[in-house]
Amino acid sequence: MRIAVVAEGSRGDVHPMLELARRLRVAGHAVRLLAAPDFADDAAACGLPFVAIGKPLRDLLVAHAGRLTRGTSRAAAEAIGTLGERIAAQFACLPEATADSELILGASLAFAAPSCAELHGIPYRYVAYCPALFPSAEHPSFLVASQALPRWVNRLSWRISVPLLDAWLRRLLNRHRPALGLAPLANAWQHITTERPILAADRELAPLPGDLPVAVRQLPCLHPADIQPLPPKLEAFLEQGPTPVYVGFGSMPDPDPAATTRLVLEAAASVGARLVIGTGWAGLGDVPMPEGAIAVGTVSHPALFARVAAVVHHGGAGTTTTAARAGVPQILVPHFGDQHYWARRVEVLGLGPGPIHRPRLSRDPLAEALDAVIGNELLAERAAALGERLRAEAALSDPVGFVLSD
Repeated sequence: MRIAVVAEGSRGDVHPMLELARRLRVAGHAVRLLAAPDFADDAAACGLPFVAIGKPLRDLLVAHAGRLTRGTSRAAAEAIGTLGERIAAQFACLPEATADSELILGASLAFAAPSCAELHGIPYRYVAYCPALFPSAEHPSFLVASQALPRWVNRLSWRISVPLLDAWLRRLLNRHRPALGLAPLANAWQHITTERPILAADRELAPLPGDLPVAVRQLPCLHPADIQPLPPKLEAFLEQGPTPVYVGFGSMPDPDPAATTRLVLEAAASVGARLVIGTGWAGLGDVPMPEGAIAVGTVSHPALFARVAAVVHHGGAGTTTTAARAGVPQILVPHFGDQHYWARRVEVLGLGPGPIHRPRLSRDPLAEALDAVIGNELLAERAAALGERLRAEAALSDPVGFVLSD
């Protein structure tokens, strides 16, 4: 089967679909990955044909780093101001790039993909990574930072946010659909997520609510779980002393990465922790590293997380799941969107303390969280037990058969 896999977003949005595309190719299907130019090398490493959509996403995120780190409302406003450009790029690229496909799989912000499937008269399946994308009384809208709210407030948050989001998306999509000969949408939200979306998230970590308005099918998280060798310099560091803590914020940008690096180093020093700092898209770690700290670029998170005492991160679905599968405690610093959902789940499951929201990140709160986690045997045992269960579930998963089934 000829399959187009469309993934619009950051590393956490693209890499699960990259892994799915790789597995589909191994299963004998002709697969093409369509994503921002940032991921061309990743696709090539997997032997996948690649089509670039629009301009590099990393440059866009870095340019707007200030607003993206100041809270959910500011981040949402920034997204509204820039997503129109990304959608226009999708409509300029996808109709032709998917013309010979027999199936389109879309994820995250691939908002033009279902219109292209409609244009070509082929099936479309949407893959979500977090239950918080779907309205429920069990969680608030993903636009809400606070997750510990009464059920009636959760319902109210969806009653307010869904019509607003739908009107906004409907306007953006209907701007381009007539050029393809497609009728205007009456319900953009349902058009994008479909009536039978797929949730790729580990069940115990992110259970499906019982009151969802659509028939969501769930399979385990698609992030790669294979263990890859770590760089020799990092291996040597891991062997040199006490088990370190990992700190990294993935694809999240930072308006002052040097300042953030320094506060992380100071917090770790105050509790005597060694550090592995993931540079990420923010470029953390670009300061002189003291003894007991090392900065690393892209490495195998499954391999590294199994070797650390705790993982401090932004709360992306993939990073949360990888740390949970590795069986280590977590400290979350959510920036926006579904990261707040994952922060709440980590707290509810007893895998770590309450979150430090990105606008409140400073030395003292981080030091307190590190002090509460490092050496906490109960927390470590609970995380290890969950990790064992999650790995067992993931090992039995057949994502290719699941996604291609009716």
